[in-house]
Amino acid sequence: MRVLLLAAGAALVLALAAHGGTSGPTYYKDVAPILDAKCASCHHLGGIAPFPLVSAGDARAHAQGIVRMTKAGLMPPWMPGADSAQLVGRDKRRLTGDQLATLAAWAAAGAPAGNPADRRSKPVLDAGLGGPGRTITLAPTKAYRPHAAGGGLDDYHCFVLNPHLTQDTYVTGALIKPQRTGIVHHVILYDATGALAASADAMNAQHGGVGWTCFGGPNLPLDLSSAGSVDRLGQPPWIAAWVPGHTTNALPPGTGVLLHKGDRIVMQVHYNLIEAAGPDRSQAQLRLRPASAHLTPLQTHLIAAPVELPCPDGVTGPQCSRQQAFQDEVDKYGPENAYIPTALLRLCGKTLADYPQSVGAGTSIGTSCDRAVTAPETIYGVAGHMHLRGRDISVVLDPGTAKQQTLLHIPRWDFHWQDVYYLVHPVHVGPGDTIRVSCTFDNSKADQPVIGTKQLTPRYVLWGEGTTDEMCLGALAVADG
Repeated sequence: MRVLLLAAGAALVLALAAHGGTSGPTYYKDVAPILDAKCASCHHLGGIAPFPLVSAGDARAHAQGIVRMTKAGLMPPWMPGADSAQLVGRDKRRLTGDQLATLAAWAAAGAPAGNPADRRSKPVLDAGLGGPGRTITLAPTKAYRPHAAGGGLDDYHCFVLNPHLTQDTYVTGALIKPQRTGIVHHVILYDATGALAASADAMNAQHGGVGWTCFGGPNLPLDLSSAGSVDRLGQPPWIAAWVPGHTTNALPPGTGVLLHKGDRIVMQVHYNLIEAAGPDRSQAQLRLRPASAHLTPLQTHLIAAPVELPCPDGVTGPQCSRQQAFQDEVDKYGPENAYIPTALLRLCGKTLADYPQSVGAGTSIGTSCDRAVTAPETIYGVAGHMHLRGRDISVVLDPGTAKQQTLLHIPRWDFHWQDVYYLVHPVHVGPGDTIRVSCTFDNSKADQPVIGTKQLTPRYVLWGEGTTDEMCLGALAVADG
């Protein structure tokens, strides 16, 4: 009997060893498929998350945090509120009840690794471009070392990328890969077509082939009376953009951004130099289909609201003067970009009297702007953008009417988790409709942003190009008709 018991015990030990010493969930068999599919796109070396989650050791080191954050619904991040329109991808980003239970049981058992042979998944490092077509990769010819201008912490630099298009072509997906995620605030790809393509080449040649400083936009000539220019805030058409937290790379099926034969792409990279800056050579992968595919052409419309954030109550000094804030922007970004705060007041029909002159502790400051729809169009996607003082942003169709519909509401803004969201059911709009972007900010003394380990000194904050300035921006992916 003793021999039989010893034999049975040995078999049990071998069986448990094969499964990491437990009959419950193990990393390789049960947890890796969840983390690979839901977390690895951000949590990998070089990703935007602060630590990787692609190995058994990674997962074990953060097991309790994984359970805590997933149980609270904070991870994987899905920022839109429940009052937003039905958005593509929500279910893919959420964890099921069974997945949450698996993670909890695994962590409670000590986060066992199990047998590496049980792993049947690989980390999904990006959402891919998907669909038919060919993929090209574009990057500046040389690496660029960012440097701040005008005493600020920000460098906006534009690079010319040549896709060598021999025919009109649709872009159906764009995967932008910042090389230095610690300093890249955003990347925007602009379409320089016709005369603008020649201007982009000339600008690049004028600056020795390494691109040029471009606060506010690519700084190419533009006829502000051209169709759609106001909707783009005077900028050339957008092709794609990247911001921290961005994971949506493919456009909705059957749609694309139309580029023309001979076009150039101007890649604007915003570097925030809070951290040490080394050479950067960010790149973009584009999925292309010929114009003969007859896709629905998409374009980006921008709706910006003024930003006027006075100093907190009890804080005084020259930094609390709006005039000083304006002068700081002139020094950092140049006079043309510094006039944007005043231009936004006029564009949105507001004055300084619409904003408070001081702010109490914990008091939010709101702003908004309405855009009248002037022609029939279909809204396919929506995004919002603020900086470090942002708290809440929404994009609402026909506010205050019986037709009111919230396209996107992010009630707990986090600068590090931004994305574009596509509507499950695209929305048709036309003359008589209004789209409103609304933002709230916190500029109180106790809630000033922390840069590195230092909390910023309270000041008057305007719409500005720097990460420590602010923006309130809604972006719509739309098609005519």
